[in-house]
Formats: sequence, C-alpha cells, structure tokens
Amino acid sequence: MLEKLKIAVVTDIHHGPTRYTKMGAAALPLLEAFGEHVGAGDFDLMVELGDRISNVGHDTDLQLTREVMAVFEPLEVRREHLLGNHDLHHISVAENEAILGRSLGSHSFDLKGRHLVFWQHDLSGKFAEQDIPTQTDLDWLRDDLAGTSLPAIVFTHVPLNDAAMTGNFYFQNNLPSSTLRHASKAREVIESAGNVVLCIAGHVHWNDSSTIDGIRYLTLQSLSESFTTPDEATGAWAEITLDEQIHWRAHGGDPMAYQAPLRGLNRRWAPPLPPFHILRQRESIAELDAPVRGVILDMDGVLFRGDTAIVGSADAVRDLQEHGIGVVCLTNNARRTPADYTRKLRGLGFEIDASDIFTSGVAVARYLTAQQAAPRLHIVGSEALRHTLLDAGAVESDDPEYVVAGIDLDLRISDLIPAIRHLANGAKLIASNGDAVIPTADGPEPEAGPVAAFLETAAGQTAMRLGKPQAEIFDLALDRLAIPKDEVVVIGDTPATDIAGAIAAGMRSILVASGNTASDQQSEPEPTARFSDLRAAADFLIGGSS
Repeated sequence: MLEKLKIAVVTDIHHGPTRYTKMGAAALPLLEAFGEHVGAGDFDLMVELGDRISNVGHDTDLQLTREVMAVFEPLEVRREHLLGNHDLHHISVAENEAILGRSLGSHSFDLKGRHLVFWQHDLSGKFAEQDIPTQTDLDWLRDDLAGTSLPAIVFTHVPLNDAAMTGNFYFQNNLPSSTLRHASKAREVIESAGNVVLCIAGHVHWNDSSTIDGIRYLTLQSLSESFTTPDEATGAWAEITLDEQIHWRAHGGDPMAYQAPLRGLNRRWAPPLPPFHILRQRESIAELDAPVRGVILDMDGVLFRGDTAIVGSADAVRDLQEHGIGVVCLTNNARRTPADYTRKLRGLGFEIDASDIFTSGVAVARYLTAQQAAPRLHIVGSEALRHTLLDAGAVESDDPEYVVAGIDLDLRISDLIPAIRHLANGAKLIASNGDAVIPTADGPEPEAGPVAAFLETAAGQTAMRLGKPQAEIFDLALDRLAIPKDEVVVIGDTPATDIAGAIAAGMRSILVASGNTASDQQSEPEPTARFSDLRAAADFLIGGSS
C-alpha cells in the first residue's frame, strides 16, 4: 500500500500587466491567497509550473520575478519551480536561478514511494519552432526513468499530450505554440519506461485531462486567466492526492475534479491501428511465408554503404539468384545510370545487369516516352539523368513540354531561371523523386526534393514525382521480373520510400537495419518483416522457397 502523497500546484501566474485575458494586476493577491491555502494544508510538496510573469522588458521582468518570489519564500513546505516561456523572454536561466535561489536544471527525487521528475526545457525565443525536447533532453529523461522502479510523475511547463485546443482562447488558432515539436518523442520515452503514471503541466490556460497508453495527463488553468471566467481571474490552483488513485481538485472560479486509478507498472495498451487505408492494403498482401519468386532491392543501405559493400550482401544476392529468385534493384538516386551502377556493383562483388536496375531517372524516362515518342524537355539535374532521358528518346528543347527536376551538386540558383520561365509558359513539372536528402559516407546531401520544391514555389505548380514510393517505379520492376506481385518481396532500409512504396503497390516488404537509421516510429509504415541485413533476409527467403 502506497503512502498518501499530497501536492499543491499553481501555474501561469503571469504577474505583470493585464494582457489579453490574463489579469496580471490580480496575480499577486491571488498568489498570496494560494500561499495561505498551502500554509494551512498538510502538503508534502508545492510545485509551481512556470510562467511566473508576463514579460515586459529585462529590468521589469527581474523586478516582477522578485515580487513573485517574495510571496513564495515564506512558505515552509518544500517548493519546486519550472521555467516557462515568458520567464525566459527577456531574462536568462541564470538570472532566474539567482532570484529563485536554486538550480533550474532537470532533476528528480523520491518522495513517499514516488519518483518525482522536474523536466526543464529551453523555452526561450520561438520555442515552438525549435527541436524540443532535444536529444540531450530525451536521453536525460530516459536515463532518469531507467534508474528507478518507483511509479514516476513527470512535471513540465508545456504539456506532452498534444491535446486538442478547440475553443482555447490562445491556442485554437496557434496550435504549434500549445505543444513541443518533439512531444511525440517524449511520449515514446515515457511510455517505454513503463513506470510513468502521471504527467502534469500548465501553459495552455485551461483544466484538461487525457489518458494515453494508460498514463494520465493533467493540465492546470492559469492563476490569472479570465477567458473561462469572464471579467475576473480564475484564481486557479490544484491539490493532488496520490494513493492507489489520482485525486485531483482544481480550485478557483474554474474548478475541476478528477479521480482515476493509476496505471500499473509496465502495463501497455495495444498500439493504435495504422490508418484504415494502410490496414486494407496490408490485409490484401500475403504473409512472408507464402512463396517468393522475386525480390526488389533498394541499393544504398541494402547492398552497399557509400563505396563499401555491406558484409554478406554480395553472397546473399548470389544465393538468391542461384535459388531461382529473380533480383531487380530500385533506387531514387539518378546521379548514375544503370550501366554506371552495374560497373560499381561489379567492383563490389555483385553480378547485376544494367537491365535489372531501375533509377528514378529511368522511371521518368519510361513515363515520358509512354506519353509520346520524343517528348521535349528542359532538364535540371545530373549528367546521368540527362543521358538516361535522352537515351530513351527524349529531346532537349527551348520550347519544352516538360521540365524534369533532379539534383546536380553543382547547380546554381541562376540555372533555375530557364526552368521557371518554361513552367510559366505552360511546361509541366516532373520530379525524379521527392527525397529531401540522400545519405552518404560524409553525411546527408541534397536530393531532388528541394529542387522540385523550389520550382513548385516559384511556378505555382505541383510536380509529378516518379521515384519511390510512387507505384510507377515498382511497376517497372514487376514488369522486368514478370512475376505476380504476390510472389515478390521488396527489401529496403527506408520506411518512407521502400516500405511505403511496397504497401502502395500491394507487395510484401522487409525492412533491414543495415542502412538508413532514421525512424519515426509513430508514423512510419510497418513492413511485413524486419531483419538485420540482406544476408539474414535472404537466408529466410531461401529457406522458405526450398
């Protein structure tokens, strides 16, 4: 049986001028009344969640913060303070620390059998546009939660639940400022830890509750807010009593009572279903143990990384071929022709013909020449893309029907002027692919996506994209294999292109971990199976086809 823990909470005091619906002039008297409640109660802890002031200017903000702290200082109960965005508008963390007389970094401690976490973020400047929580923030929280087996409570200024803001005076029309850009990453850490039972925040100026994966998220109304209590400040503050349940009571002119059982440790809800259209596509795709007669391989990250073959990949391709499994390759990188790739692959120990390699440039060439025998083009991109298009029968023209956008690392802004003018004169925009960057041994480099986006913005036209994950390039591979798609598996390292394209084309897919490590687990499409690399995937497929 857990010992009872009682906490008093106040947030968004906004001492200072009255601004919009924040009754700043009433803040100090209301805070003094809150202090009397805390002094008269049997609280174990008092937590102030940030935005002590409404920012005015550096010297004024220093004075406003001192006046707020003059109310807090006589309280004998243990106090914890968080930093809000208004607290950091004109004065620094160090200046806040000097006035509050304590460090304001992230920290935690145990109290009455609970692990209390005070997770600070840099909310200075335009915090809604920044990558918050940072990776350092996330690593700190992960390590902190991993170091305890006690039920944990996480306090932040900005809520982490990405709640709806419909009807909120401040945030209905300013939704990005109601949350943190990487709140979903914070929830991943919190949910995977298995011991977080409650998250408490302020910032959004209303009382609210939600439950995600069994974890309760509560937000408290601002002490001086009036949009829910017209013409007078709410005087909001909350008392939380924790035993086997959460007992929350928000006091003031906008009260709210809440009671709910605490999540059990390491108990997870079933993960949400994917979008229904993805679910329907998956349900129409065979399982991986059904016969496999062909594979469609991504190259960079599956066969090689940069100029180095991935260990075991050449032998894996050879074994697939020897067991009668057809092999074709797809890549969004049109900086080489299929013949160029064949030469590179042979140098790395692979035997794959140019006719079995499809770049996004090949996909563009096949699409355009299917429209007419000699399409007139203006080409923005590499020499390899140019050769691929011209060899297929396209012609370069000063009066093009199409502008084809790829990537050339020597591209200058002035090189885009003719393309913009051709588009303005009615040419259609075709993009070899929509990738923003391509991974290389030296780090990411730009791909065709940014070039296409530039031209789209300049010309007011939306490009047709023909690389992965679009179905057209997968259709080319299927035509080359001449195998029904339910007997073909796509193997790649990038969910957004390889796996999404396979699903869209109605094929099974394998995600390998040998290449692209970037991942957004909340939104990425789910492959049919996962393996460490092509060698492991090939062993499974060969075993199933024997």
